[in-house]
Amino acid sequence: MNQRKILLLSFLIFSTFLITNAQSKVVFKETFGKNKLQKNWLTVNGNWEVKDHMIHGSRDVNWAILLCNKSVPDNYILTFSSLVEPESNLFEVILNLNGPKFLGILLNQLEDRVAIEDRSLMLNLDQRGSFIQSTGHIGRMPKVDRPKQYTWQKWKIQRAGNQFFIWINEEEVISFTDSKNFVKPNGQFGFAVSGKAFIKEVQLLSTKGEDALPPQNFKGKPPVKKVPFHFE
Repeated sequence: MNQRKILLLSFLIFSTFLITNAQSKVVFKETFGKNKLQKNWLTVNGNWEVKDHMIHGSRDVNWAILLCNKSVPDNYILTFSSLVEPESNLFEVILNLNGPKFLGILLNQLEDRVAIEDRSLMLNLDQRGSFIQSTGHIGRMPKVDRPKQYTWQKWKIQRAGNQFFIWINEEEVISFTDSKNFVKPNGQFGFAVSGKAFIKEVQLLSTKGEDALPPQNFKGKPPVKKVPFHFE
C-alpha cells in the first residue's frame, strides 16, 4: 500500500514538473505553403509574392513593407530566415509596432552593420507609398559591424522583459535594454526592405517562466565606437 502511494506521489510530481516546464508555445507559424499571401499578412507597400515556400519582397518608390496580423506576446522568440540581395541597402525587422512607432532591427548592407533603432512608419500623402525613419528621441542606440553576406541568414530574436537579444546564424550579434520604456507591449511584427529580399520559415513563440528569462552571458559583437564630429 505504501509502495502504491509512493508511486502515485511520484507520478503526480513528475506530471507537475512536465506542466510547469511547458513554457514555450508556438503562437504563429508560416511556411508559405500556398502561392499567395494569406489573411495573416498585410502588404503596406512594395511588391510581395509567394513562390517556392518563401516570400519575395521588392520596393517600388519607397520601402517594401509587410506586416503580420498576429500580435506578439509580452515575451517571445521570433525566428525566420532571410536572403537579402547585395544591392539592397537596408533590410529591417519590425518589432512591437504600435501606431506608427516600433523597434527596428536593421541589417545595413550599405555600412556593413547591424543596428537597433527606435523607428516610425510614416505615411507620405503627397507621393505614392510609405517610408520609415528613425525617431531618435531616446538616446544613442546600439550598432555593431557585420560584413555583407549574400547567403541565407537564420534570425533569432528574443524579447525578455525590457531586453532584446538578436542572433544571426547562431552567432550572438547585438542586444538592447529598453530603459526608457519606448517599446510598447504587444503590437505587430513585420519586415521591410529598401531593395529586394526573400523570407521563409517564420515562427513566433510565446515564452513564460524560465524560457522568458534573458539568456545568460550574452556577449554580442563589440559596439561601433562613436566618432567625434569636428567642424572644419
